Amino acid sequence: MHTRNITERNNYIWLLLSLLLLLFAAAVFEQLEISALRRATGLMLTVVILVGVWSVDTGVHKSTRRILATFFLVSLLAMEQFLHHPSVVVLQLSVGLLFCLVTIAICCRQVLFSGYVDFNKIIGAICIYILLGIAWGLVYLLLEQFFPGSIPGLEGGVWPRDLQRSLYFSFISLTTLGYGDISPVQPLGQLIAYLQAITGQFYVAILVASLVGVRLAERER
Repeated sequence: MHTRNITERNNYIWLLLSLLLLLFAAAVFEQLEISALRRATGLMLTVVILVGVWSVDTGVHKSTRRILATFFLVSLLAMEQFLHHPSVVVLQLSVGLLFCLVTIAICCRQVLFSGYVDFNKIIGAICIYILLGIAWGLVYLLLEQFFPGSIPGLEGGVWPRDLQRSLYFSFISLTTLGYGDISPVQPLGQLIAYLQAITGQFYVAILVASLVGVRLAERER
């Protein structure tokens, strides 16, 4: 009998590993300052999206969705290798952002609004937090494509080159740490930054309340 390697008991573990691999790869590629490795960041982002698609259960027409998403993302990645038009960059970043948002919504439904809490669900909560940081990082990259100079430090050119700094600024804003070495100087960038800070605080509050509420409900039963 065939047994799936990804199950409801370990799917978020696979997703977490892929997310951590993306963050690690983006930092290492930027540290080495090798253009070929920086371009591989696009491949890493695509791999993370594919793992999210394959590991998170969405129920209806799951197989069809996975096949179409895989075909579309691989085609988009191949297209980016030959075309460097700004519209292609915007399309690729938009697809990455869309899949991050969809995955976040699905994970929230399965993690925050489920009837029980286990280790996999806790890992899922961590995945949601990391996905929020990545999603906002892609938003900052898109912002630089439309309004260059909104966030000094992001060049707004080839996006894999800016991904590490964008993720760094995103997670700093999400945690409201705010070192100040990267700061938005245009109104739209400032709006997005403080909305992210609000999102980060509310997520932690909602997560704790949800987990505590589920635990208390389990004890009562």
